[in-house]
Amino acid sequence: MKNILLSGCLLAAAAAASPAFAESTFPFTCSEIQFAYAGANATIKAVCLKQDGSPNATSLTLQGISNENGQLKQGGGPATFQKSCGDIRIIVNGPNVLLAAQCRTTAGSSNPTSMALNNISNNNGNLQQ
Repeated sequence: MKNILLSGCLLAAAAAASPAFAESTFPFTCSEIQFAYAGANATIKAVCLKQDGSPNATSLTLQGISNENGQLKQGGGPATFQKSCGDIRIIVNGPNVLLAAQCRTTAGSSNPTSMALNNISNNNGNLQQ
């Protein structure tokens, strides 16, 4: 997968930013992990193995993520970051999963940013958080 490469500093920053959350376990039983749109919603798409070993195409709608002056932030409600961010991608390194993007600042410039996506698992072929 092309998004497997991850710099150590991004990984360390993401882990330090959210120590109370558990790592995501779905990368160990899912493949083809990517960011996608489902209508106006931001989602993670993947093909995950069911308990019987058969593959299942699945997706999970991202919730509560916003762009605050060029920085991805977790909050409540529906995700809105996709309205002001581009080059959105999912970066996977073992159990560490990052959402990365180029997000617009209030001054109008573009800022590279990322945040950890924690507590996502594969429940019999379906992504859940």
